[in-house]
Amino acid sequence: MQPVCDRRCPWCGRPLALVWVHGHGQCVRCGTNLEECCRGETAEVASASATAPTRRPSPARLWERG
Repeated sequence: MQPVCDRRCPWCGRPLALVWVHGHGQCVRCGTNLEECCRGETAEVASASATAPTRRPSPARLWERG
């Protein structure tokens, strides 16, 4: 891996400076997407016992003022 100060955009050859747009990093100069927003990461689903059940208010209490 190259040092940060020596990294260059593979498309335009300019020193690499990224701007983050909608979760992905793109080259400031040419706009090429260099850091994808999703590189295969997956979400971990919490087990049912780990989350507390939520209590929903009854329809009659929705319109009450407190």
